[in-house]
Amino acid sequence: MQSIAPAQTHAALDTRRILRGVYVARLSLAAAIYLAAILVWLTTDEASTLLSSLGLVVAMAFTGASVVYTEVYERPIGKTFVYIQALFDLALVTVAVQVTGGAGSGFAALYILVTAEAALLLPARGVLLIAALGIAIYVAAAVMTSGGERDRSFWMRIGVFALVAAGCGYVSAKLREEGAGREALAAELAQFRLEKADLEELRSRARKLEAVAELSASLAHEIRNPLAAIRSAVEQLGESPRSTVDERSLSVLVQRESDRLSRLLSDFIDFARLDAARLAPLDAVEVTGDAIALARNHPDKPPGVQIHAVLPRSPVLVDGDTDLLHRALFNLLLNAIQASPPAGAIHVEAAELSPRQTPIDGAPFLTGGLAIRISDEGAGIPEDIRRRMFDPFVSTKRGGTGLGLAVVQRAVTAHKGLVLVDSTAHGSRFTVLLPRSSHRVANVAGNA
Repeated sequence: MQSIAPAQTHAALDTRRILRGVYVARLSLAAAIYLAAILVWLTTDEASTLLSSLGLVVAMAFTGASVVYTEVYERPIGKTFVYIQALFDLALVTVAVQVTGGAGSGFAALYILVTAEAALLLPARGVLLIAALGIAIYVAAAVMTSGGERDRSFWMRIGVFALVAAGCGYVSAKLREEGAGREALAAELAQFRLEKADLEELRSRARKLEAVAELSASLAHEIRNPLAAIRSAVEQLGESPRSTVDERSLSVLVQRESDRLSRLLSDFIDFARLDAARLAPLDAVEVTGDAIALARNHPDKPPGVQIHAVLPRSPVLVDGDTDLLHRALFNLLLNAIQASPPAGAIHVEAAELSPRQTPIDGAPFLTGGLAIRISDEGAGIPEDIRRRMFDPFVSTKRGGTGLGLAVVQRAVTAHKGLVLVDSTAHGSRFTVLLPRSSHRVANVAGNA
Protein backbone atom coordinates (compact mmCIF):
# COMPACT_ATOMS: atom_id res chain seq x y z
CA MET A 1 0.00 0.00 0.00
CA GLN A 2 1.50 3.31 -1.01
CA SER A 3 0.85 6.58 0.70
CA ILE A 4 -0.19 9.82 -0.87
CA ALA A 5 0.95 12.98 0.82
CA PRO A 6 -1.28 15.34 2.76
CA ALA A 7 -2.52 18.31 0.92
CA GLN A 8 -4.03 21.74 0.58
CA THR A 9 -2.86 25.08 1.82
CA HIS A 10 -4.00 26.22 5.23
CA ALA A 11 -6.64 28.83 5.87
CA ALA A 12 -4.18 31.72 5.58
CA LEU A 13 -3.76 30.89 1.89
CA ASP A 14 -7.30 29.68 1.15
CA THR A 15 -7.93 31.66 -2.04
CA ARG A 16 -11.69 31.25 -1.99
CA ARG A 17 -11.92 32.39 1.62
CA ILE A 18 -9.77 35.44 0.92
CA LEU A 19 -11.87 36.32 -2.12
CA ARG A 20 -15.04 36.16 -0.02
CA GLY A 21 -13.52 38.79 2.25
CA VAL A 22 -12.54 40.86 -0.78
CA TYR A 23 -16.13 40.71 -2.10
CA VAL A 24 -17.55 41.95 1.21
CA ALA A 25 -14.95 44.72 1.55
CA ARG A 26 -15.48 45.87 -2.04
CA LEU A 27 -19.25 46.18 -1.68
CA SER A 28 -18.85 47.91 1.68
CA LEU A 29 -16.50 50.48 0.11
CA ALA A 30 -18.80 51.11 -2.85
CA ALA A 31 -21.80 51.51 -0.54
CA ALA A 32 -19.84 53.86 1.75
CA ILE A 33 -18.89 56.09 -1.20
CA TYR A 34 -22.49 56.20 -2.39
CA LEU A 35 -23.88 56.99 1.07
CA ALA A 36 -21.30 59.72 1.53
CA ALA A 37 -22.38 61.27 -1.77
CA ILE A 38 -26.06 61.11 -0.76
CA LEU A 39 -25.42 62.71 2.63
CA VAL A 40 -23.66 65.68 1.05
CA TRP A 41 -25.91 65.77 -2.04
CA LEU A 42 -26.41 69.53 -1.93
CA THR A 43 -22.71 70.35 -1.72
CA THR A 44 -21.42 67.63 -4.08
CA ASP A 45 -21.18 68.33 -7.77
CA GLU A 46 -23.34 66.30 -10.12
CA ALA A 47 -20.37 64.52 -11.71
CA SER A 48 -19.15 63.18 -8.35
CA THR A 49 -22.62 61.96 -7.40
CA LEU A 50 -23.02 60.23 -10.74
CA LEU A 51 -19.56 58.69 -10.45
CA SER A 52 -20.26 57.30 -6.97
CA SER A 53 -23.61 55.87 -8.09
CA LEU A 54 -22.00 54.29 -11.13
CA GLY A 55 -19.21 52.87 -8.94
CA LEU A 56 -21.75 51.18 -6.64
CA VAL A 57 -23.70 49.65 -9.55
CA VAL A 58 -20.58 48.42 -11.34
CA ALA A 59 -19.10 47.05 -8.09
CA MET A 60 -22.31 45.13 -7.37
CA ALA A 61 -22.49 43.72 -10.88
CA PHE A 62 -18.80 42.77 -11.02
CA THR A 63 -18.83 41.21 -7.55
CA GLY A 64 -22.04 39.32 -8.32
CA ALA A 65 -20.48 37.86 -11.45
CA SER A 66 -17.36 36.90 -9.48
CA VAL A 67 -19.44 35.19 -6.79
CA VAL A 68 -21.31 33.18 -9.41
CA TYR A 69 -18.00 32.14 -10.99
CA THR A 70 -16.25 31.07 -7.77
CA GLU A 71 -19.09 30.04 -5.45
CA VAL A 72 -21.99 28.89 -7.61
CA TYR A 73 -20.15 27.18 -10.46
CA GLU A 74 -17.01 26.57 -8.31
CA ARG A 75 -14.72 27.20 -11.26
CA PRO A 76 -10.96 26.98 -10.70
CA ILE A 77 -9.43 30.27 -9.64
CA GLY A 78 -6.56 31.07 -11.97
CA LYS A 79 -3.99 33.83 -11.90
CA THR A 80 -5.84 35.83 -14.58
CA PHE A 81 -9.01 35.90 -12.47
CA VAL A 82 -7.08 37.15 -9.45
CA TYR A 83 -5.33 39.87 -11.47
CA ILE A 84 -8.71 41.05 -12.79
CA GLN A 85 -10.00 41.29 -9.22
CA ALA A 86 -7.02 43.35 -8.08
CA LEU A 87 -7.20 45.68 -11.09
CA PHE A 88 -10.91 46.27 -10.52
CA ASP A 89 -10.24 47.12 -6.88
CA LEU A 90 -7.56 49.58 -7.98
CA ALA A 91 -10.11 51.27 -10.24
CA LEU A 92 -12.70 51.34 -7.43
CA VAL A 93 -10.26 52.90 -4.98
CA THR A 94 -9.28 55.47 -7.61
CA VAL A 95 -12.96 56.42 -7.96
CA ALA A 96 -13.23 56.74 -4.18
CA VAL A 97 -10.14 58.97 -4.05
CA GLN A 98 -11.34 61.23 -6.87
CA VAL A 99 -14.86 61.58 -5.46
CA THR A 100 -13.57 62.47 -1.98
CA GLY A 101 -11.00 65.13 -2.80
CA GLY A 102 -8.31 63.74 -5.08
CA ALA A 103 -4.72 63.42 -3.89
CA GLY A 104 -5.57 64.77 -0.44
CA SER A 105 -8.36 62.24 0.16
CA GLY A 106 -8.24 60.03 3.21
CA PHE A 107 -9.32 57.15 0.99
CA ALA A 108 -5.85 57.14 -0.60
CA ALA A 109 -4.76 54.72 2.13
CA LEU A 110 -7.02 52.11 0.52
CA TYR A 111 -4.32 51.58 -2.11
CA ILE A 112 -2.42 49.83 0.70
CA LEU A 113 -5.32 47.42 1.21
CA VAL A 114 -5.34 46.54 -2.48
CA THR A 115 -1.61 45.81 -2.22
CA ALA A 116 -2.26 43.61 0.82
CA GLU A 117 -5.00 41.81 -1.12
CA ALA A 118 -2.52 41.14 -3.93
CA ALA A 119 0.02 39.81 -1.39
CA LEU A 120 -2.43 37.12 -0.30
CA LEU A 121 -3.48 36.13 -3.80
CA LEU A 122 -0.51 36.75 -6.10
CA PRO A 123 3.20 35.95 -6.22
CA ALA A 124 5.69 38.62 -5.16
CA ARG A 125 6.16 39.89 -8.73
CA GLY A 126 2.43 40.38 -9.11
CA VAL A 127 2.25 42.23 -5.79
CA LEU A 128 4.91 44.70 -6.90
CA LEU A 129 3.18 45.14 -10.26
CA ILE A 130 -0.20 45.97 -8.64
CA ALA A 131 1.50 48.31 -6.14
CA ALA A 132 3.45 50.12 -8.86
CA LEU A 133 0.30 50.53 -10.93
CA GLY A 134 -1.57 51.92 -7.91
CA ILE A 135 1.18 54.45 -7.23
CA ALA A 136 1.27 55.45 -10.91
CA ILE A 137 -2.51 56.01 -10.98
CA TYR A 138 -2.38 58.02 -7.75
CA VAL A 139 0.44 60.25 -9.03
CA ALA A 140 -1.18 60.68 -12.46
CA ALA A 141 -4.51 61.64 -10.88
CA ALA A 142 -2.77 64.20 -8.67
CA VAL A 143 -0.87 65.70 -11.62
CA MET A 144 -3.98 65.89 -13.81
CA THR A 145 -6.19 67.33 -11.08
CA SER A 146 -6.25 71.10 -11.05
CA GLY A 147 -4.90 72.35 -7.74
CA GLY A 148 -3.99 68.88 -6.58
CA GLU A 149 -1.56 68.99 -3.69
CA ARG A 150 1.88 67.65 -4.37
CA ASP A 151 3.66 68.87 -1.27
CA ARG A 152 5.86 66.98 1.17
CA SER A 153 2.96 65.01 2.68
CA PHE A 154 1.95 63.85 -0.80
CA TRP A 155 5.39 62.43 -1.51
CA MET A 156 5.52 60.91 1.97
CA ARG A 157 2.34 59.01 1.10
CA ILE A 158 4.04 57.76 -2.06
CA GLY A 159 7.01 56.60 0.04
CA VAL A 160 4.70 54.78 2.45
CA PHE A 161 2.94 53.07 -0.45
CA ALA A 162 6.29 51.93 -1.83
CA LEU A 163 7.48 50.59 1.54
CA VAL A 164 4.23 48.72 2.07
CA ALA A 165 4.50 47.26 -1.43
CA ALA A 166 8.03 46.00 -0.71
CA GLY A 167 6.92 44.50 2.62
CA CYS A 168 3.87 42.86 1.08
CA GLY A 169 6.00 41.45 -1.73
CA TYR A 170 8.35 39.87 0.82
CA VAL A 171 5.45 38.44 2.83
CA SER A 172 3.87 37.10 -0.34
CA ALA A 173 7.09 35.34 -1.32
CA LYS A 174 7.30 33.70 2.11
CA LEU A 175 3.66 32.62 2.07
CA ARG A 176 4.00 31.18 -1.41
CA GLU A 177 7.21 29.37 -0.46
CA GLU A 178 5.48 27.88 2.58
CA GLY A 179 2.35 26.90 0.67
CA ALA A 180 3.93 25.62 -2.55
CA GLY A 181 4.66 22.17 -1.18
CA ARG A 182 1.16 21.69 0.17
CA GLU A 183 -0.39 22.88 -3.10
CA ALA A 184 1.57 20.16 -4.92
CA LEU A 185 0.46 17.64 -2.33
CA ALA A 186 -3.17 18.68 -2.82
CA ALA A 187 -2.93 18.09 -6.55
CA GLU A 188 -1.31 14.70 -5.94
CA LEU A 189 -3.92 13.57 -3.44
CA ALA A 190 -6.84 14.83 -5.54
CA GLN A 191 -5.83 12.38 -8.28
CA PHE A 192 -5.61 9.44 -5.90
CA ARG A 193 -8.43 7.13 -4.88
CA LEU A 194 -8.26 3.93 -2.92
CA GLU A 195 -9.58 0.99 -4.89
CA LYS A 196 -12.02 -1.48 -3.39
CA ALA A 197 -9.26 -4.06 -2.95
CA ASP A 198 -7.09 -1.52 -1.13
CA LEU A 199 -9.90 -0.65 1.27
CA GLU A 200 -10.56 -4.32 1.95
CA GLU A 201 -6.85 -4.81 2.67
CA LEU A 202 -6.92 -1.95 5.18
CA ARG A 203 -10.02 -3.34 6.86
CA SER A 204 -8.48 -6.81 6.94
CA ARG A 205 -5.36 -5.38 8.56
CA ALA A 206 -7.50 -3.69 11.24
CA ARG A 207 -9.49 -6.89 11.93
CA LYS A 208 -6.30 -8.92 12.21
CA LEU A 209 -4.82 -6.47 14.70
CA GLU A 210 -8.02 -6.57 16.73
CA ALA A 211 -7.84 -10.36 16.95
CA VAL A 212 -4.14 -10.31 17.86
CA ALA A 213 -4.82 -7.65 20.49
CA GLU A 214 -7.44 -9.81 22.18
CA LEU A 215 -5.14 -12.84 22.13
CA SER A 216 -2.22 -10.78 23.46
CA ALA A 217 -4.29 -9.46 26.35
CA SER A 218 -5.44 -12.97 27.31
CA LEU A 219 -1.94 -14.46 27.16
CA ALA A 220 -0.38 -11.51 29.00
CA HIS A 221 -2.82 -11.80 31.88
CA GLU A 222 -2.30 -15.59 32.07
CA ILE A 223 1.50 -15.31 32.06
CA ARG A 224 1.87 -12.29 34.31
CA ASN A 225 0.78 -13.91 37.60
CA PRO A 226 2.94 -17.06 37.33
CA LEU A 227 5.87 -14.89 36.25
CA ALA A 228 5.49 -12.71 39.33
CA ALA A 229 5.41 -15.81 41.55
CA ILE A 230 8.53 -17.24 39.87
CA ARG A 231 10.39 -13.95 40.31
CA SER A 232 9.45 -13.73 43.98
CA ALA A 233 10.54 -17.32 44.65
CA VAL A 234 13.89 -16.88 42.89
CA GLU A 235 14.50 -13.61 44.76
CA GLN A 236 13.94 -15.35 48.09
CA LEU A 237 16.23 -18.23 47.13
CA GLY A 238 18.93 -15.77 46.13
CA GLU A 239 18.71 -14.01 49.49
CA SER A 240 18.94 -17.26 51.44
CA PRO A 241 22.07 -17.48 53.69
CA ARG A 242 22.78 -20.95 52.29
CA SER A 243 22.89 -19.76 48.64
CA THR A 244 26.26 -19.77 46.93
CA VAL A 245 27.77 -16.93 44.90
CA ASP A 246 26.79 -18.64 41.66
CA GLU A 247 23.24 -19.17 42.89
CA ARG A 248 22.94 -15.50 43.82
CA SER A 249 24.25 -14.46 40.39
CA LEU A 250 21.72 -16.74 38.69
CA SER A 251 18.99 -15.31 40.93
CA VAL A 252 19.83 -11.76 39.84
CA LEU A 253 19.85 -12.87 36.21
CA VAL A 254 16.41 -14.50 36.51
CA GLN A 255 15.00 -11.41 38.27
CA ARG A 256 16.36 -9.08 35.59
CA GLU A 257 14.94 -11.18 32.76
CA SER A 258 11.64 -11.54 34.61
CA ASP A 259 11.39 -7.76 34.87
CA ARG A 260 12.08 -7.47 31.15
CA LEU A 261 9.35 -9.99 30.38
CA SER A 262 7.00 -8.14 32.69
CA ARG A 263 7.61 -4.89 30.79
CA LEU A 264 6.99 -6.72 27.54
CA LEU A 265 3.71 -8.09 28.88
CA SER A 266 2.74 -4.58 29.93
CA ASP A 267 3.34 -3.44 26.35
CA PHE A 268 1.07 -6.23 25.11
CA ILE A 269 -1.67 -5.20 27.52
CA ASP A 270 -1.36 -1.54 26.52
CA PHE A 271 -1.54 -2.57 22.87
CA ALA A 272 -4.73 -4.55 23.59
CA ARG A 273 -6.30 -1.62 25.43
CA LEU A 274 -5.76 0.85 22.57
CA ASP A 275 -9.20 2.24 22.00
CA ALA A 276 -10.64 5.74 21.78
CA ALA A 277 -12.96 5.33 24.75
CA ARG A 278 -13.77 9.05 24.91
CA LEU A 279 -14.28 10.67 21.53
CA ALA A 280 -14.34 14.45 21.72
CA PRO A 281 -13.38 17.28 19.34
CA LEU A 282 -9.66 17.98 19.61
CA ASP A 283 -7.22 20.18 17.72
CA ALA A 284 -5.11 17.70 15.75
CA VAL A 285 -2.68 20.48 14.78
CA GLU A 286 -1.89 21.15 18.44
CA VAL A 287 -1.47 17.43 19.17
CA THR A 288 0.91 17.13 16.21
CA GLY A 289 2.92 20.12 17.44
CA ASP A 290 3.22 18.60 20.93
CA ALA A 291 4.45 15.29 19.48
CA ILE A 292 7.04 17.14 17.40
CA ALA A 293 8.27 19.10 20.44
CA LEU A 294 8.72 15.85 22.38
CA ALA A 295 10.51 14.15 19.48
CA ARG A 296 12.95 17.05 19.04
CA ASN A 297 14.27 16.46 22.56
CA HIS A 298 14.34 12.66 22.41
CA PRO A 299 17.67 11.07 23.44
CA ASP A 300 17.57 8.66 20.46
CA LYS A 301 17.72 11.54 17.96
CA PRO A 302 21.03 11.27 16.03
CA PRO A 303 23.34 14.31 16.08
CA GLY A 304 22.36 17.00 13.60
CA VAL A 305 18.99 15.53 12.69
CA GLN A 306 16.47 18.32 12.16
CA ILE A 307 12.67 18.09 12.27
CA HIS A 308 11.02 20.57 9.90
CA ALA A 309 7.32 21.14 10.41
CA VAL A 310 4.77 22.88 8.18
CA LEU A 311 1.42 22.90 9.96
CA PRO A 312 -1.84 24.82 9.50
CA ARG A 313 -1.95 28.00 11.56
CA SER A 314 -5.60 27.55 12.48
CA PRO A 315 -7.05 24.63 14.47
CA VAL A 316 -8.27 21.55 12.63
CA LEU A 317 -10.75 19.54 14.66
CA VAL A 318 -11.05 15.76 14.62
CA ASP A 319 -13.10 13.54 16.92
CA GLY A 320 -10.76 11.48 19.02
CA ASP A 321 -8.65 10.97 22.11
CA THR A 322 -5.72 13.35 22.66
CA ASP A 323 -3.43 10.86 24.41
CA LEU A 324 -4.09 8.13 21.88
CA LEU A 325 -3.47 10.35 18.85
CA HIS A 326 -0.36 11.83 20.46
CA ARG A 327 1.01 8.33 21.05
CA ALA A 328 0.45 7.30 17.43
CA LEU A 329 2.12 10.41 15.98
CA PHE A 330 5.02 10.21 18.42
CA ASN A 331 5.62 6.56 17.48
CA LEU A 332 5.87 7.55 13.81
CA LEU A 333 8.24 10.41 14.67
CA LEU A 334 10.37 8.09 16.80
CA ASN A 335 10.58 5.61 13.92
CA ALA A 336 11.67 8.44 11.60
CA ILE A 337 14.29 9.56 14.12
CA GLN A 338 15.72 6.07 14.52
CA ALA A 339 15.81 5.58 10.75
CA SER A 340 17.49 8.93 10.02
CA PRO A 341 21.22 9.19 9.30
CA PRO A 342 23.30 11.81 11.13
CA ALA A 343 22.49 15.32 9.90
CA GLY A 344 19.39 14.00 8.14
CA ALA A 345 16.07 15.79 7.95
CA ILE A 346 12.58 14.75 8.99
CA HIS A 347 9.68 16.59 7.39
CA VAL A 348 6.27 16.83 9.03
CA GLU A 349 3.50 18.35 6.94
CA ALA A 350 -0.18 18.63 7.76
CA ALA A 351 -3.04 20.10 5.78
CA GLU A 352 -6.80 20.06 5.59
CA LEU A 353 -8.51 18.05 2.88
CA SER A 354 -11.81 18.72 1.22
CA PRO A 355 -14.13 15.70 0.75
CA ARG A 356 -13.01 15.56 -2.91
CA GLN A 357 -9.35 15.31 -1.93
CA THR A 358 -9.69 12.41 0.48
CA PRO A 359 -8.72 9.05 -1.03
CA ILE A 360 -11.99 7.47 0.08
CA ASP A 361 -15.48 8.65 -0.79
CA GLY A 362 -18.30 8.76 1.74
CA ALA A 363 -18.24 8.21 5.48
CA PRO A 364 -16.37 9.03 7.60
CA PHE A 365 -14.78 11.69 5.34
CA LEU A 366 -18.01 13.45 4.33
CA THR A 367 -16.82 16.67 6.02
CA GLY A 368 -13.27 16.39 4.72
CA GLY A 369 -10.22 15.45 6.72
CA LEU A 370 -6.70 16.17 7.86
CA ALA A 371 -3.58 14.58 6.38
CA ILE A 372 -0.38 14.37 8.43
CA ARG A 373 2.73 13.18 6.61
CA ILE A 374 5.99 12.24 8.32
CA SER A 375 8.98 11.68 6.01
CA ASP A 376 12.54 10.62 6.77
CA GLU A 377 15.75 10.26 4.75
CA GLY A 378 16.66 6.79 5.94
CA ALA A 379 17.40 3.65 3.96
CA GLY A 380 13.73 2.76 3.60
CA ILE A 381 11.84 -0.34 4.69
CA PRO A 382 13.11 -3.70 3.37
CA GLU A 383 10.85 -5.27 0.77
CA ASP A 384 10.25 -8.41 2.81
CA ILE A 385 9.10 -6.34 5.78
CA ARG A 386 6.72 -3.92 4.02
CA ARG A 387 3.80 -6.32 3.76
CA ARG A 388 4.11 -7.30 7.42
CA MET A 389 5.30 -4.11 9.07
CA PHE A 390 1.93 -3.38 10.75
CA ASP A 391 1.76 -6.88 12.20
CA PRO A 392 2.65 -7.15 15.89
CA PHE A 393 6.11 -8.42 16.82
CA VAL A 394 7.58 -7.60 13.39
CA SER A 395 10.63 -5.40 13.89
CA THR A 396 13.96 -4.61 12.25
CA LYS A 397 15.33 -3.00 15.41
CA ARG A 398 17.50 -4.91 17.79
CA GLY A 399 15.62 -5.47 21.01
CA GLY A 400 12.40 -4.00 19.62
CA THR A 401 9.02 -5.52 20.45
CA GLY A 402 7.60 -4.82 16.99
CA LEU A 403 4.54 -3.12 18.46
CA GLY A 404 5.26 0.47 17.37
CA LEU A 405 3.52 0.44 13.98
CA ALA A 406 0.83 -1.91 15.26
CA VAL A 407 0.05 0.69 17.93
CA VAL A 408 -0.10 3.39 15.24
CA GLN A 409 -2.48 1.31 13.13
CA ARG A 410 -4.83 0.55 16.01
CA ALA A 411 -4.81 4.14 17.28
CA VAL A 412 -5.59 5.62 13.86
CA THR A 413 -8.28 3.00 13.23
CA ALA A 414 -9.86 3.98 16.55
CA HIS A 415 -10.12 7.52 15.10
CA LYS A 416 -11.79 6.12 11.93
CA GLY A 417 -8.70 7.09 9.94
CA LEU A 418 -6.20 5.47 7.60
CA VAL A 419 -2.44 4.93 7.61
CA LEU A 420 -0.73 4.89 4.20
CA VAL A 421 2.93 4.13 3.56
CA ASP A 422 5.44 4.77 0.82
CA SER A 423 9.06 3.68 1.11
CA THR A 424 12.06 3.78 -1.22
CA ALA A 425 15.80 3.46 -0.81
CA HIS A 426 15.90 7.21 -0.15
CA GLY A 427 13.49 7.25 2.77
CA SER A 428 10.01 6.45 4.02
CA ARG A 429 6.90 8.53 4.48
CA PHE A 430 3.85 7.68 6.54
CA THR A 431 0.58 9.52 5.96
CA VAL A 432 -2.13 9.56 8.62
CA LEU A 433 -5.57 10.52 7.28
CA LEU A 434 -8.13 11.57 9.89
CA PRO A 435 -11.77 12.53 9.26
CA ARG A 436 -12.56 16.13 10.21
CA SER A 437 -15.00 16.77 13.01
CA SER A 438 -18.28 18.51 12.26
CA HIS A 439 -18.02 20.49 15.51
CA ARG A 440 -16.98 24.10 15.64
CA VAL A 441 -13.63 25.33 16.93
CA ALA A 442 -15.31 26.84 19.98
CA ASN A 443 -16.28 23.37 21.18
CA VAL A 444 -12.66 22.34 21.74
CA ALA A 445 -12.31 24.18 25.02
CA GLY A 446 -15.51 22.72 26.38
CA ASN A 447 -14.47 19.16 25.57
CA ALA A 448 -10.78 19.33 26.39
